[in-house]
Amino acid sequence: MKPLTGQTKYGWFVLVLLLIFFCSSCAWIKDSGQLSFLKRDLEGKVLTNPKDYNANYMLGIAHAVRGEKVSTASTNLGKFFLKGAIPYLEQAIRIKPDLAEAHLALGEIFGNDKINDGIGAIRHTLIAKKLFERQNKIESLAIANANLQIFSKKFFSFHLLGITKVQIPEPS
Repeated sequence: MKPLTGQTKYGWFVLVLLLIFFCSSCAWIKDSGQLSFLKRDLEGKVLTNPKDYNANYMLGIAHAVRGEKVSTASTNLGKFFLKGAIPYLEQAIRIKPDLAEAHLALGEIFGNDKINDGIGAIRHTLIAKKLFERQNKIESLAIANANLQIFSKKFFSFHLLGITKVQIPEPS
């Protein structure tokens, strides 16, 4: 067996890199297709019934997931999808203001570097925290507390402005 020359080694290296890139892009396209199908289905449900909490919440989450996935490839595209999630999550909160999951998701989106809304991030995460306490959801409460610590450091001045005195929705 002949030893590989430098040029042949380089050729194999490039071939392996191209193969890895091709496989990862195929997986990304598959995920995007599934999200697109889910998004179309949920958009149809929201158009049929704008007061559908689950459809609004899930459509907001689908936009947020898509924004997180594409944000590494394109900052503007990630911001576009994250901003697209906000109205759906806000509508879900208008429908059922005492459900903490939508508040937590909205807080995470507002706290994302691409949106960077400190007041919104702390406000919605604090509401989620208090609702999780009321509902005795320990694991979700821990996530809300961790997010509050991150947002308090990131948006320090907003935390000092008294944003922690927010009105918590009553159970419906």
